[in-house]
Order: sequence, then C-alpha cells, then structure tokens
Amino acid sequence: MHDHQPQRNAALQDGERPAWALIGPGIAALTGLYLLTMPFGPAARLSLQSDLAMSSQTALLTTLVAYLVSAAAGGALGVGLGGRLLTTVGMAAIGIMIIGVLLNAFAPDAGIYLTGRVLSGLGAGGVVGATVAFARRAGRRWGAVVAILAGLGVLALILGPFINQGLSSALTWRLGYLITVLPLVVGLIAAAVSGFVLLLLTRRPAQPNPGSMPYPPAEQRPWNAPPET
Repeated sequence: MHDHQPQRNAALQDGERPAWALIGPGIAALTGLYLLTMPFGPAARLSLQSDLAMSSQTALLTTLVAYLVSAAAGGALGVGLGGRLLTTVGMAAIGIMIIGVLLNAFAPDAGIYLTGRVLSGLGAGGVVGATVAFARRAGRRWGAVVAILAGLGVLALILGPFINQGLSSALTWRLGYLITVLPLVVGLIAAAVSGFVLLLLTRRPAQPNPGSMPYPPAEQRPWNAPPET
C-alpha cells in the first residue's frame, strides 16, 4: 500500500489549495457585502442623517459612493495578491474592516463616519478579491465553492437593509455596524488558523512509505544496470 500523504502535499505545492482555507475570508467577504447595503433601510438612513447632521446627498456620498470606490481599489489588490497570499491579505483586510465598522458605529460626525466607510470598503474589497482569486486555486472544487459563496453573498446583499432596519427601529442604527464585529473576529481567527495549517502542509516534507523499499533515482543507477523490479 502506498502512502498518499506525499501526493496531497505535492498537490498543495503545485498550486491547488483546499476549499476549507476560504472559511475565514469567506465570512468576512459576506460581512462586507452586508455592509454595502445595510445603511439603506428607511429608518436607518433617516436616523443616520439626523444623528450626524447630513443631507441626503452627503449621506449617499459617504455611505454608498465612498464604500464602492474604496472597495474597488481593495478588490484590485485582493485579486492581485490573494491567490498566493490569502492569509496575509485576508487578515490585513479583516483588520481594516474591524477598524472601519467601529469608526462607523461610534462616529460623532460625518467625517469620522466617512473614514469608517472608506476603511470598511477597502477591507471588504480586499477580502472579496482575495477570496475570488484563491477560490480559483481550490482545484476541481472551486466552481462549487464560488457558487456557494455567490449565493450567500446575494442573500447578504438582500437581507442587509432589512436587518439594519429592524435594529434601527428597535434600538439604533449604530447597532447594525456593531453586530458585524463578531463575525469579523471569527473570520480573522479562522483565517489565522487555516493559514497556519496551510503553512504546515506546504512545508511538510514528503515521507516515504516505511513498508516499501525506496528506489534510487534513475540518474543514480549504473549505466548498464537493469531497472529494479
């Protein structure tokens, strides 16, 4: 019986990556999609404008446009670097998202709120881009992985305004941002753990099967020696 662990390690070193490595970045990516649409429930939008003394036009610029522009910039970086540096890019992006949503949740004025939206958009774009780039290297399973994440992403986009609307009506619009801290921290921990496991797998030397006789490489055999059987 042959040991299959070397083949698994070889597959990792050849570029194929396990789908479970996307758990942490995937959680953060879905949270980023929720953050895109969640401010647009009617009660949440009006409460935000009233508390931060913003006009409708200013609220639109700081809430939607700033988020989309920064997300596009982060997404370009994520796609470019995430395929090989998922853990580094993912953890950095999630950390930026956490800072951004905390600034949004406790913003005393429009300027701090704008800064929070720019940071959370930048982080969300980075982690979404890294997730897409890495998913393409998940071997034969990447199509199913992307389909699942895309379906959940659409759900997050749709439910965002309704969730925040309920929270704003019952309590405050700030809670809609605060509730994202928990999944982001979970995603950060999961990204760190999966990155550590991937590091072990890719650096682990292939171990020969102790029950079999190792064959010398062909170039080390005598010229006229027949191959061993």
